[in-house]
Amino acid sequence: MSDRADRRKDRWTTALVVVSIMACGVIVAGLLDSGSGTATVEDAAGLPSYVTPTVEYPVDIPGCATVEPPSEGEAFAMWVGGEQSYDNPRYPWFSALKASAMTAAVQGALPEAVEIPLVSPTESLLFEPIPEYEQPPDVEDDFGGVTSARGPLLRDSSPGSLWLSVSKADRPIPPCVAGELDRRTTLPDGTVLDADDTWSEYDGHRTLSRSVAGYFPDGTWIHANATDENFAEADPGNKYSGTIPLTLDELTAIVLRPELRVSTPVPPGTPPPPASCGSGIGSEDDGPALTRADLDRLNAVLDDAWRDRNIALSKPLGSLQLAEYSDNAVCESVDVTTPGSEGTLRISIEGGYTVPPEPDKYDPSYDPQAAKATRLPDGSVLERREGYTSAASDPGEPAVDEAGRYVTLTRPSGIRVSVSSTSTLPATPLPYELLESLATTPGLEL
Repeated sequence: MSDRADRRKDRWTTALVVVSIMACGVIVAGLLDSGSGTATVEDAAGLPSYVTPTVEYPVDIPGCATVEPPSEGEAFAMWVGGEQSYDNPRYPWFSALKASAMTAAVQGALPEAVEIPLVSPTESLLFEPIPEYEQPPDVEDDFGGVTSARGPLLRDSSPGSLWLSVSKADRPIPPCVAGELDRRTTLPDGTVLDADDTWSEYDGHRTLSRSVAGYFPDGTWIHANATDENFAEADPGNKYSGTIPLTLDELTAIVLRPELRVSTPVPPGTPPPPASCGSGIGSEDDGPALTRADLDRLNAVLDDAWRDRNIALSKPLGSLQLAEYSDNAVCESVDVTTPGSEGTLRISIEGGYTVPPEPDKYDPSYDPQAAKATRLPDGSVLERREGYTSAASDPGEPAVDEAGRYVTLTRPSGIRVSVSSTSTLPATPLPYELLESLATTPGLEL
């Protein structure tokens, strides 16, 4: 993955952790002074400052019988580790299908004037597996059990972002605290909704934000936060559009969607969430961002190439999507369901590569496998390899043997098309001839 993709992922991930923890009612990392004056953090000369609006106290907040004084912020670190999985027995209310139903509900609740730009599935408001937190020993609240979703939004061409977190909590609803909400609404069924419209400045750059938190009788806690910040933009001068893409009423409509509640069953026929995919180490700085038209073109090429094949797939071969945290590399993973060839067919297309040179058998780094590469008349290099793995999923369980066939085409333009087929024995991967015909399909250019 390129440096640009790493930076993009880091920006999303950092903000996700902060928003998720704030949704649990705690201000973290840098919010160290929230007294009655303008909140400013500047630990040492030359370090960036963090500024939030002045907090008045005492103050009346609509819907609050009592209002507590501004809380003293706390800073601490949390470590997320281990394999993240939708099938976590600690949280039986959540599953892959539940995540898919929740995502569909949020996407369906967006106003017609708001759209999600072309991004990978993970960045399309997909609720992700609940992470395993290693709890700080001196922090009493349990921050586990939270699934989060994120995504960029466009409204009238102005960019912004939406963050959501959903959890099942067994603790009291947070009190009204000065500076943390503008109004509280209690519905007839006992649901409590807290709304806030505010801003913050980091190193002189102001972020506008609106949030709605919902606390439901079944124990569901939902937090939705919309900002004018474009996390895909690296230039601080262009990161903030000045327009939040959602109003408080629109955020409230999202929070009130019944599909987000922990007690709502998954509707029959809900499809599993799309599988994310990555695509190697090509330089993503070498090409412009892809458009939906580009994606449609590439998918049409693959569908035409697959026409009349007597091999059954779980979805059309033309199902490419943007790779994780990328805007100009595509990939997909499709299940092969034909008896005897059951397995997974993967395709990725990306730029920024160099055609491998002719191997020199006298070179100490000589690779016999590379010597088997085929050099095509147009200067492209076609490589093939095979692999076998054997591993037991659990101690004492029999090993699972998997076979794979891998084909890579690198064109003089720098485009690399990778096609692979893997199967659990005794099933057999798809033949090399088929994989090579896909990799060399004309038109698979970014």
